[in-house]
Amino acid sequence: MKSPSLLSNLFNLLLTPAVPARSLSITDSQLVLLTLRHQRGEFEPRQAGLVQIPPGLLRPGFEQPNITDEARFLDLLRRVADQADVRKMGNLNVALPTGSARSLVIALDSLPSSKSEMAQLTDWKIERASGYPISELQVSRHRLADQNGAPHWLVGVVHQRVIAQYENLFRQLGWRAGLITPQNLGAVAWLLRGDLQEDQLLVSVTSSGFEVIFVRGNEPIMVREVECQPEEVENEFYRLMVYYRDRLVPAGESPNLSRVLTIGTIADQQRFRDLVSAALERSIISLNAGQIGLKLDPGMSLQQVAVAAGLSSMAW
Repeated sequence: MKSPSLLSNLFNLLLTPAVPARSLSITDSQLVLLTLRHQRGEFEPRQAGLVQIPPGLLRPGFEQPNITDEARFLDLLRRVADQADVRKMGNLNVALPTGSARSLVIALDSLPSSKSEMAQLTDWKIERASGYPISELQVSRHRLADQNGAPHWLVGVVHQRVIAQYENLFRQLGWRAGLITPQNLGAVAWLLRGDLQEDQLLVSVTSSGFEVIFVRGNEPIMVREVECQPEEVENEFYRLMVYYRDRLVPAGESPNLSRVLTIGTIADQQRFRDLVSAALERSIISLNAGQIGLKLDPGMSLQQVAVAAGLSSMAW
């Protein structure tokens, strides 16, 4: 089985259909498998399955294998495929659990004079951010637009021990995972499709805090994963909004962010919309499924399917 590609050419894939329309999202509590249909400007999940993961069976972590009982997890993978009525899986995209793979934006003070020097400097930045030697990681890099004259990269990182376990399980089932990403990069695909001139924000609520991706045009400009206690969420998030306002908005300009996509409950969507509005002192739109072009059947929620459907949307 060919080794899956983590975040490989993610943004090129948004422009050049090259990924399957079927995706699997893995969290610490559920598996979501779906095939996406694109018709008349709308995306609609088809052949969808959702299976709950028992507590303790999957323990997301960056360094060690995540799954505590591989035989039980294999059974859940078979069950979600049966529920989605998928007889032959073929190729699929996979979003790993939050905490198991990381995405980050790294910057250099200036563009190095050679490719080897650039690789050394970005490797050093990745090692500092992840806490692990580059030799133990599977890494992909995507060059972003410069900010304030400084070169930036979007980086996807997963530890080899972690991805090896998932690869082995997929191999046993005969599944071919071509594109593997962190959860938040599956969800942010909905914002990248719009190619709007104004800034946008993705907020993903997690069991240990939240993640944010600020988007400008069709590229991320900042990625943050924040671990905190529930009572600390609002203060931590407000600090990030102040950082965006003071450091990421071009000098002499006012913040033009007016759209936020929150992957969470309805209460989460309202709370983060209000926090963004208060920090930027402007009206904010909290995007729902219809506004991003996703048609959901009754009983489906954006929180459940946003990541898997976002990955599948890259097929168009």
